[in-house]
Amino acid sequence: MEHSTSPDEFPVTTLLRKARDTYGLAIRIRLSAEGLSDLPKKGPYFVGGLANGAGTESLTKEMGLSNRQVEKLLEGLLKGEFIESDDALDAQNPLALKLTAKGLHAARVVAEAISHVNHELALLVGPEEIAGFRSTLAALREIRERTEDSLH
Repeated sequence: MEHSTSPDEFPVTTLLRKARDTYGLAIRIRLSAEGLSDLPKKGPYFVGGLANGAGTESLTKEMGLSNRQVEKLLEGLLKGEFIESDDALDAQNPLALKLTAKGLHAARVVAEAISHVNHELALLVGPEEIAGFRSTLAALREIRERTEDSLH
């Protein structure tokens, strides 16, 4: 398919940053339209992860957040009433959290925004190019993990 700008004109790093911004923009627009613009900046990933069964600790580790960033994110999510303590999981664990009705709504809106971008992407480039792109991203992730491991 024809693109407005040739991908060869930009370094991969620029393309990755701009591509990621596409999802973020779509998510923010949809959240705002649903009256959920008070979801903290890193909130979409977090509520989406909780909605898909991930735990707080694994999510924050995957997100690469410092302790202070985790604290700030959780404060914002609690204040905005997106999450609450899940006493059924573990009353002694302050990180045992669950989504509220508002949090579940936000997670659905985030998933819909991602689905919309994925649909647009499929229309522009097709499933074969998407499969190649996913393989490339997986390879970049593997390189990062090996590089991180070599530092320890």
